[in-house]
Amino acid sequence: MNYQQPKISDTLKIGLRLNSSNYALWSRMTRVAIGGRSKTLLNHLTSNPLDINHEGYKQWEQEDLIVFSWLIQNIEPNLASNLTTFAIAKLLWDALATTYSSGVDKLQTYDLYVKTTEIKQGNSNLEELWIRMQGIWGDLETRDPNPMENASDITKYNKIRVEQKLFQFLKALDQKYDTIKRELLRSNPLPTTEEAYAAVRKEAAHRQILGLSPSNPSTSHDIATGLATSDGNRPSVHLTQTNRNKYPPKVDKSKLTCTRCGKSRHTRENCFEIKGYPEWLTKPGKAAMVEEAGDTTTTAINHDLGFGGAVT
Repeated sequence: MNYQQPKISDTLKIGLRLNSSNYALWSRMTRVAIGGRSKTLLNHLTSNPLDINHEGYKQWEQEDLIVFSWLIQNIEPNLASNLTTFAIAKLLWDALATTYSSGVDKLQTYDLYVKTTEIKQGNSNLEELWIRMQGIWGDLETRDPNPMENASDITKYNKIRVEQKLFQFLKALDQKYDTIKRELLRSNPLPTTEEAYAAVRKEAAHRQILGLSPSNPSTSHDIATGLATSDGNRPSVHLTQTNRNKYPPKVDKSKLTCTRCGKSRHTRENCFEIKGYPEWLTKPGKAAMVEEAGDTTTTAINHDLGFGGAVT
């Protein structure tokens, strides 16, 4: 794919315009958008201009006009009208940072750190929580950047920041994710925040598919541990409270009497003499003989099913 030099007529839309309260997000998105077009153009935000007598000055000037126009396009009109007098893109960029960035305002930095520890998922879905936390972390990176200079120290400090983000994200999650949170914190090494988000998002999808109740945080764990192997071939099912509720309580049939055959523990509607005997039961005469002999299996099955008849 051949690179095409941007033209002064090109537009660059980043999805929001600078106003008096969104500079941190706007500046990051602007840098990403311009850098995505050309890293050479991105340098116009931070580098001093070439000397007017330099052989490459005309090319530099054309590129700078492009960057300048992109900045103006993404500023609210009531603000942009007062900013067109700046000579080059860097001067405009620096002026915007001075005017709208709070810089090293420690009170706002303190407020952001408080938000990272107090934020809760609440009524938000997982994606909304993740976006909110990304915004806070981004503002913190701008206001409280990595202060280290040595490469090794920078790496160590970044590792601490990554762990802090992980703890803050897990703390913000609802109680229903406690099981997956414990599993993530037991991992060695710890996952990144992005990896943790992916794992929790997968868990949320599983919960939705299985129709689990958000009010019962232990349900996911119960289902995960509810199937155990009692021998090499057959699973032994341990019923959770959710499964138990699927089975209705037994009805006392001791007071039931059939008006057709006169026998107990069932009614006329369920009498085999009317409904017909199933294949697994004997003929009527034989069933009576077994019942008179006190066959306990007959009593148990009749009790549970509410049918007349006997088992051979």
